[in-house]
Parts: sequence; structure tokens; C-alpha cells
Amino acid sequence: MTALDNDRGIGGMSIQQKIKDLENQIEALKAQNLTNLNWNDAPIICELNGYRWHLGQEADEEMAWHEAVEWCKSVGGESPPREVLLMCYINEDIKPSFKTSWHWSSVEVNETTAWMQNFSDGYQLTNTKNSNSYVRAVRKCPI
Repeated sequence: MTALDNDRGIGGMSIQQKIKDLENQIEALKAQNLTNLNWNDAPIICELNGYRWHLGQEADEEMAWHEAVEWCKSVGGESPPREVLLMCYINEDIKPSFKTSWHWSSVEVNETTAWMQNFSDGYQLTNTKNSNSYVRAVRKCPI
């Protein structure tokens, strides 16, 4: 045993155990791509309702609405309101970064239904939250 292994001054853990714990936390963050995400460099979608909206990453797979909301949080963003999704569709610089499919918005109609945006034709409609669709995280910053 080294002197470091005997030191129990950090929350009852040895310094070696604490270092290992911190390394595991860093690896978990890397796995979620949070360490590589720089929202300040993210493309600006629009300025709307006193906020500048930044475009984040898109999910690799379709998911139900509740999962989509949680996924956006897990990458440091939020699911976009339908107005912001419409601005993404209209903005010719942003639109090509979306899969040409349906994407969830954050706007709920009721407990079982939410709004979606289609990136192939621009339509918005409501669908049941247990349906699977893509989602793209956004982040709002006060102007």
C-alpha cells in the first residue's frame, strides 16, 4: 500500500479511489458528447421572443416524445418549440442539417399529443406522443 492508498481524507475514499471515480465521470460525459458540445459556436437558427436560438445535435434514431424531451436534456439542450422548428425549415442554411422526416417539438396539445414538424414538405401536425420521430436539441440564450 502506498501513502495515497491510506489517505481517507476525501469523503472516506482514498485519493486513488476518488481519481478513479472522477475518471469514470469524465468517460460518462464523453459518452454523452457533452464534453465536445460548444453551444457558443452552434449555428444560430433565429432570434425569437427575446431569445437567440442555437441549433444542437440531432438524435441518431427515432423515439417517442417523452424520450425525445429527455434526450435533448441529456445533450445539454431542450426540445424545440414548433415556431423554432418552422424557422429551421424556412432557414435555407439550417434546413439541410435535418433528416427529411418528422421531428418532435416541445409543444404539447394534451397529455397524449404533441406537435411535429416535417422536414420534407414543411407541414406541422399533431401526433400521439408514443409515436416515434426524430428530435434535434436546441438551446435558447437571452438576447
